[in-house]
Amino acid sequence: MASNEGKHVMLSYNHKSKNVVKAVFDTLKAENIPVWFDERDMDANMYDGMAAAVNNAAVVCCFMSPEYEKSRNCKRELEHAERLAKPIIPCMMTDRKVWKPSSSKWLALITGSMIAIDFSDASTENVVAKTRVIIDQIRKELPTRTAQSVTLFEPIRQKYLQQNRIKRMVNEEKSFPIEQNYINLAMVETKEQHEKEKNLKRQGDENAGLEQRQDAIRGTYEEIYGVKTSIDVTEIFEKCKNPTKKVLVLGRAGIGKSTFCQYVTYRWAKGELWSQYELVVLIHL
Repeated sequence: MASNEGKHVMLSYNHKSKNVVKAVFDTLKAENIPVWFDERDMDANMYDGMAAAVNNAAVVCCFMSPEYEKSRNCKRELEHAERLAKPIIPCMMTDRKVWKPSSSKWLALITGSMIAIDFSDASTENVVAKTRVIIDQIRKELPTRTAQSVTLFEPIRQKYLQQNRIKRMVNEEKSFPIEQNYINLAMVETKEQHEKEKNLKRQGDENAGLEQRQDAIRGTYEEIYGVKTSIDVTEIFEKCKNPTKKVLVLGRAGIGKSTFCQYVTYRWAKGELWSQYELVVLIHL
């Protein structure tokens, strides 16, 4: 479920500020404020989800530092937020006596007229206190609809968070953390896939029942799909050519389709995946 309105708080930062920003993230989550935070090194990697994160943001908090000002990705991110007229809450990671955004560079042009929240003191007490200031400003900006949806969908989110372990197939009394699960997806061309399935069906025993023919198709998965391109879970929708963003996950019994669904809903509930969506629904058939 998604809409054109902003639905989360985006934390824009350079990886050297990660520890402080992670503490802010944890506090916002504890306050049931929807928040987008990517733990990867954004200064080294430009990834497809960045634009979507800005597009779906109700508020953007930028954590300013010399490294942030030098980062091309941070520059793209904040300039995109400004173009979309997203409310920006600047946070200063260094003492102004030591460094402040240069008046001749891009960061000062965006945040120069704003009052930055001082995070130069990285002590726990100061980070907690300044995060409360951020929360006060966020609550003024977040749409009422967002707060209502968070309350409405919170029981679903909590249920997904409880499903944090995978049972072993041989002994269901034993389990392992879902974070240790490995998901490997591959994209296939739909048209070619359908042609191969049709050919395989023609080659099958026409006298066999429907269930037997379907088992034969699933059992020859590699033959149907041939060479595949691996894709990360976080990019599954970005790779869709169809604007409706439909993805069909196929695989033989026991290959991990149900585990995949449990894995993505768990990561969504933690705010690590698809935060642009207010609700992710897992339907057990």
